[in-house]
Amino acid sequence: MPKDLSPAENEILERWIETVRGALDVPDTGFPVDALLGLSGRVAHGTVRPAVPATTYLLGYHVGRAVAAGEDEHRVLERALQTVDGLVPAARRTPEEN
Repeated sequence: MPKDLSPAENEILERWIETVRGALDVPDTGFPVDALLGLSGRVAHGTVRPAVPATTYLLGYHVGRAVAAGEDEHRVLERALQTVDGLVPAARRTPEEN
């Protein structure tokens, strides 16, 4: 869990993840919360804040499709996190600079 959160905030975050996971019937596969939150922060500061929910949805969609096609969930997620992280600095440039 994130180091910059208080113990109470970490507990709220853990409970929230467990609540959503249970409500959506998602198994506990040990997804990398810190990596996802770190990327979300970089997306928020490197693009615009509304890009964060869209980005996390697209990551989840991509991983779900890849897993359904037989790929390893953790490898796909790691690759997807790296790919999107590599896109963040480019998003601040003008189209002419890309």
